[in-house]
Amino acid sequence: MQDLIEKFLNRTISANERKRLKKWVLANKENLSAFKKEIKNRSENNLHHHFDGKDAFKEFMIAVDKGRVVRRKKLHLVRYAALFIGLLATVSFIYVSQFNNKGDSESTLTNSLANQIVITLADGTQQVIAADNRKVLTDKKGNVIAEKESTGLDFSQIANPSDDNIVFNEVYIPYGQKFRITLSDGTKVWLNSGSRLRFPKNLNTSAQNRMVYLEGEAFFDVTKDEKRPFIVNAENLDIKVLGTQFNVSAYKSDGEISTTLVEGSVNVYENSNPDTKILLSPSYQAAFAKENGTLTKQKVDVRTFTSWMENRLIIDNLSFEQILRKLERAHNVSIINNAESLNNEIFMGEFQNERIETILNTIASSTPFTYEIENNIITISK
Repeated sequence: MQDLIEKFLNRTISANERKRLKKWVLANKENLSAFKKEIKNRSENNLHHHFDGKDAFKEFMIAVDKGRVVRRKKLHLVRYAALFIGLLATVSFIYVSQFNNKGDSESTLTNSLANQIVITLADGTQQVIAADNRKVLTDKKGNVIAEKESTGLDFSQIANPSDDNIVFNEVYIPYGQKFRITLSDGTKVWLNSGSRLRFPKNLNTSAQNRMVYLEGEAFFDVTKDEKRPFIVNAENLDIKVLGTQFNVSAYKSDGEISTTLVEGSVNVYENSNPDTKILLSPSYQAAFAKENGTLTKQKVDVRTFTSWMENRLIIDNLSFEQILRKLERAHNVSIINNAESLNNEIFMGEFQNERIETILNTIASSTPFTYEIENNIITISK
């Protein structure tokens, strides 16, 4: 395995080789010790001077610091950690009790409407979007209003251009799921867990604007129409575009509403005061603080705010409290945190499609805490 460890540390390991190395490390404690020893030796030889082999788990998986300047210095650790955090996370997982391997977050509430993707149609009817053999979605009169896709609904081929009435559909995405909708004008919307989107049945009308309403998080790829702006209303903010790609996070439980631009340009403003307008260019984010009503702009790493679409969790200077909220939404669990002293601890790291217990174990390896799991409830203690 020495050659695989070398490739691993030199960032040249392939996906298949990574799997082989991971299997070997998890085989027994002796292999784990050997692996950690190699990391320590490499550190002492100064071939990778930017990590501390004496505390590799802490430095590579989760970097904790409250100082603003120090955090900036540690940002490069995240890039390196991203190459193998999944492996190290699983390594730490070997010592911790696991969930029952049956998908607890989905099994308990399968019959509850709150845990189904539900669309409320303009005619007032509600339908569960189930993974059945039906290829279309119909209203209560039997009219086809959308085509079903493997990961969403497509309204773009059905909308009647002659229908000038503005009536709204609404879709709800529960915790633990994601969904995509193609609106009637061709705009694509990816909805994150715990989100709700209210949108016109037909956007191809004579209305001056194309207006949708978001609660939660969504990524928009807006079809360009220079004569009819596309506006996303998210609580206190409106995001106005002509045609572009951007992410909006507007969960009611979060302290801010953020808009992150990927390409094109957007105007962000308080809907009660349009004079507060901020123009964003790519890689910039506008954030509205609910507590004091301030709207600010900063340059960001866009992938941090769009990685959820690829089932990745990038933790970049997030507090423990913020991380727990993200985990609740993504994994459909409730988390009770009795270790409130950890709430303001700041973490950094990256996970690719990891189980929630792997993530918690990784964080606990840096800032010790324990947790218990019962059904869909996780209780954290110091």
